[in-house]
Amino acid sequence: MRLNPASHPLLLLLALLALALGLSGGSSTLRAEDPPKQPAPGGADAPEDEPDDFFEGETSFGPKQVSIAIDKGVAWLLKKQDNEGSWGDMWGGQAYGGGGGGGGRVYQAGPTALALYTLLKCKVPAKDPKIVKGFKWLKDSYEIPGTTYEVSMALLAITATADSAKTLAASQKVNAKEKLAGPMRGWAQQLVNELLERRQGNGGWRYNMPPKYNAAPPPGGEEDLSSTQLATLALFAAHRCGIKVPEKVWEGILSFALAQQDAEGPEVLQEDPVTKKKEAWHARGFAYIKGMEDPEEGQATGSMTACGVGCLMMARYMLSDEGRKKAQWDARSDAAKVQDAVQDGLAWLELNWSAFDNPKKQRMNIYHIYWLYSFERMMDVIGRQRLGQHMWYSEMGQQILNRQNSDGHWKTGTTLEPQDTLDTCFALLFLKRATKGAIPNPSITGGSDEAPADNR
Repeated sequence: MRLNPASHPLLLLLALLALALGLSGGSSTLRAEDPPKQPAPGGADAPEDEPDDFFEGETSFGPKQVSIAIDKGVAWLLKKQDNEGSWGDMWGGQAYGGGGGGGGRVYQAGPTALALYTLLKCKVPAKDPKIVKGFKWLKDSYEIPGTTYEVSMALLAITATADSAKTLAASQKVNAKEKLAGPMRGWAQQLVNELLERRQGNGGWRYNMPPKYNAAPPPGGEEDLSSTQLATLALFAAHRCGIKVPEKVWEGILSFALAQQDAEGPEVLQEDPVTKKKEAWHARGFAYIKGMEDPEEGQATGSMTACGVGCLMMARYMLSDEGRKKAQWDARSDAAKVQDAVQDGLAWLELNWSAFDNPKKQRMNIYHIYWLYSFERMMDVIGRQRLGQHMWYSEMGQQILNRQNSDGHWKTGTTLEPQDTLDTCFALLFLKRATKGAIPNPSITGGSDEAPADNR
């Protein structure tokens, strides 16, 4: 059987980053235009819940090769944990909360929370000694982390303990709720409360560090789309664990995300996945902080456009009572505006498509693999296998497999330290389709565009 056609700142820490480093010259690093490597034959079978329609399209890899890559990456990430249970520090530049003087801040909770989240999403059991040790270090050292990024990432890691043993099929049941009990639930509630307290006047988040850290005011204001999308993802995950978030919070997320989108853009024809008719949309991307002086921060980029569309999808889902009150949503005065914003964001991404390089990012906080993970999150909350003619998982996944080092890690040189840990986490989250099933039966116009069985 033929295999089926299958940035700004980093999530938890993305916006904390200052100047991006140049691409590393590691021997295993290829550029996006390089021909794909042929994967080694053999390897463990893919998990039973790994549908092979991830691999629609022309590609030289399939479930077995992805399973091998994930297993190697997970093994490397587990070995990276230090004796205390941490995955190390992340340095943020002065521009991102560094305060006075010439140096940056150390963000110590972020890499550990991200590593724990990644390992749990890759089905490492929550009772694994390394997972238990990591959470103990995180709670003992940073029960309430300093930055909003880290608070959000810690909340994602905690909520992932509720579904780490679930199959993909189980997670896609309509309105499925995960169970989070005992101390983990109490800790999650603390972090939700912290995020709600740090929410700013326009409905978004920034670093929002408590006064005790004496952080300098961040440039560009107190809200950005990168911090906001991670907080959105974390609150969304908490809701699936039964921790309620007020409706006004989702309204604020909707409003803030819309405000970061270009007002206009060139016309792009897109085919409706259900009707197969082509319609004209306007390519309008999303910025980290729209209008910020630095063009790579104030203008649309690939990772931020994916974040913006993802925020709109999650907020709309919550404001329609998890899809149960579609008619009520459709009656809203801004329903068509939100629909157009989603479609126009997809049009921008199609117009600026890249299977690896983060579109429109060249100098600061480039985050190539984070861009791929941002794209996965967006497409999996939408439920699309294609962007135009691009089978995104096949094209992007091939680029990730091309760049895996022989010991299992990734390192593109486009994050701050720890570059290997951050890139490896983002690559694993992409390959594992960590966001798939977050919105059961998602749609943006009339349904998903997954290929029918007879076209696989």
